[in-house]
Amino acid sequence: MQDPVLNKAMVEWEKSSDDPKVRDEYLARRKVVFDELAAVSEADLRLREAILLGDQKAREAERIGRAKGEAEGKAKTKGKTEVAKNLLDMEFEISKVAHATGLSEEEVKRLQARFSCPSVLS
Repeated sequence: MQDPVLNKAMVEWEKSSDDPKVRDEYLARRKVVFDELAAVSEADLRLREAILLGDQKAREAERIGRAKGEAEGKAKTKGKTEVAKNLLDMEFEISKVAHATGLSEEEVKRLQARFSCPSVLS
């Protein structure tokens, strides 16, 4: 071997590997190092799993939030439609029904035609 430092290390290793006490200490230290590596690897795996689970829960919460928002929007629209129908049944003017419900006059006219409400002047 040409590298004197490496050569000296190899000679020392050969001497120490003959000593059972040194070999046992080496094997014990090696086990500790491998156990630490396994613990770090396990922690990394658990972290990745936790991140994935968190992402899944966030997507599910977002989906539920969207569904609730859509349901609320449909309920509001249904409520406006029912109020508009009642006002049209009471022969309110289309412009007043539109103003009261927040619907456009075109939407009110479509509702009037759909529900066959009495026709009144705009």
